[in-house]
Amino acid sequence: MFRPTLLLTLLLLAGLPIRAQAEDERPLVRFRMEQLQQTVGLPEDQARAVVERWSRYDHEQFDKTRQIQQIRKRFNDILMGPGSDEEKSAKVRPLLEQFVDLRRQQADLKFKFEEDIRAKLSPAQQVRLITHVEEMQRRMVEAIRQQGLGNRADPGPRPGFGAGIRRGGRR
Repeated sequence: MFRPTLLLTLLLLAGLPIRAQAEDERPLVRFRMEQLQQTVGLPEDQARAVVERWSRYDHEQFDKTRQIQQIRKRFNDILMGPGSDEEKSAKVRPLLEQFVDLRRQQADLKFKFEEDIRAKLSPAQQVRLITHVEEMQRRMVEAIRQQGLGNRADPGPRPGFGAGIRRGGRR
């Protein structure tokens, strides 16, 4: 349901220190509430339920992303370290299984999140949400920039991180 560009804000937040994420979660929640009510037309209780689920999804994804980043660092340490390709392969094999499993868990979390959100919205609300997501994304990025949260050296996407609802079925 959500376009992939919706990830940008959450990707920006993923790069912030944990303390900054915790401090700025409330503005993000308020922003999401306002946008769901104003642009999608959700009543407050329905918007709150969607935002609460969205926040839980963010935390779940941040945790998986952190674990994936740790494994990537270990991959790099092993592959750049001493030893033959056979020795390196033996060392990375169990990590590769963990990595693939975490990526699968991320996809499952995203699918479950999307299903939960869809269950809270009527078909008309789902369509309004889809058509307004890009504008929500643009406003979210602008709000973060205005608050000075987007002033990182590298504001680009973080690999392995997804946050939002995509269009269509499970991929």
